[in-house]
Amino acid sequence: MKRVTKTAYPAHPEVPISKAIRAGDFVFTSAYGPWNFDPTKVVFDADGNILDDGTGNKNMPFEEQVHRTFAMVKEALAVAGCTLDDVVDCQCWLTDARDFVKFNEIYRTYFGKDPPVRCVFPAKFMFDVKVEIKVTAYRPLAVG
Repeated sequence: MKRVTKTAYPAHPEVPISKAIRAGDFVFTSAYGPWNFDPTKVVFDADGNILDDGTGNKNMPFEEQVHRTFAMVKEALAVAGCTLDDVVDCQCWLTDARDFVKFNEIYRTYFGKDPPVRCVFPAKFMFDVKVEIKVTAYRPLAVG
């Protein structure tokens, strides 16, 4: 049985996703960036490149984006009764491969000496961010 969890950062009504779902002992999150956006306010050029995602956050430094993204992930996990310590798989996307070293420095502060398995992909997002993170956590449901 799956159970959708509600977060303080709900998806925009135009975006048909669940932010996190518990399926048995596993919790799966959607991919999080550093802020939510309204897809009806995204402005594209003729080639489909994003000119403005409508949030006003375009110039936010990479480091702040990573920390804000982890805050979103942590909140989604908390609502489902999990923490970053329960994460077994972490999928990450960066728009600029040159941010990889800095990303690893920050990532290490969130996952100690036994980090989850992970992959990092280059990406072009639907809105103007530099990072997205999606996790899977394992935390058995209470028995009884």
